[in-house]
Amino acid sequence: MILSHHRFTRHLLRSAIIMTMSGMALTIAPAGAASQRHAAHHHRGGQQAGTIPVELKSQPGTELDKQARKLNADLLEDATRHHEQPIVLTGTAQLAPKQKDMILFVQLQSYRLCGSAGCTTSIYRKNGDKWDTLLDSVNGTIRIARQRRNGMADIVVDGNDRWVFDGQKYQDTLNSP
Repeated sequence: MILSHHRFTRHLLRSAIIMTMSGMALTIAPAGAASQRHAAHHHRGGQQAGTIPVELKSQPGTELDKQARKLNADLLEDATRHHEQPIVLTGTAQLAPKQKDMILFVQLQSYRLCGSAGCTTSIYRKNGDKWDTLLDSVNGTIRIARQRRNGMADIVVDGNDRWVFDGQKYQDTLNSP
């Protein structure tokens, strides 16, 4: 189903209202540039204690935006074939003490790329001239925990889904025995 620009804008506005009412901060910048900030949800207990939110925002034309678009070229090309222009949100964070490698968080937002669970975010690490995928396609707010495994901070997705670094990539602890 293809939505007109007007209907898509109304859909985004409804989503923004729902997200704001649920405690997730959403900021829309002037001139149609979208900027989403992953803010803390107000969860029960201390689920957010000891974590730092990852801020994702639209940064058109920057080096981060260019790298994000290269890393997700296949998804962006598919969206273009379906007459969509996804919003590319990026952010960086330090996941290890004295970290030298850049960690890039990328989220693509469009009608086709986002579902009922929200839009997916992927995490990449710069490794020389290439990028390694550390975590691919998770849904929900992303926070960085103080706890570390194999030298890298744990990632907490959507308040309670903890991902730990196995030395190469992040693994979901919910799938662990």
